[in-house]
Amino acid sequence: MIANIIPLDYFAVIMFFISFFGIITSRNIIKSIIFILLMQTAVIMFWLFLGARYGTAPPIVYELGMLDDLSAFADPMPQALMLTAIIIGVSVTAINITMLNALFRKYKTADWLIISDIARKEESDD
Repeated sequence: MIANIIPLDYFAVIMFFISFFGIITSRNIIKSIIFILLMQTAVIMFWLFLGARYGTAPPIVYELGMLDDLSAFADPMPQALMLTAIIIGVSVTAINITMLNALFRKYKTADWLIISDIARKEESDD
């Protein structure tokens, strides 16, 4: 199984840097938005994998005797924070798509370089 060969934390870090490279090298705005989504997913995966380790259980207490060994419980804080990060990620994606829509209507392209060239020409004409 791949989980025995490569820990999932490493997978999330590798996915983050691949997404970062994709954002830097992509000329298409749609691809940039997709890479931003992948980068957000990698960060969320990393923190969730960090909070839940092998052999730990969800922090749900059924009896008082379960409180004797708190190390047997997974840390709930990363899970709570990542729920907030998911909501923020959806909001950022919605704003990115709205901005893409406005840029595409104005410039009729989704290429970063073409948009920046046209914008520079418009700025120099003024």
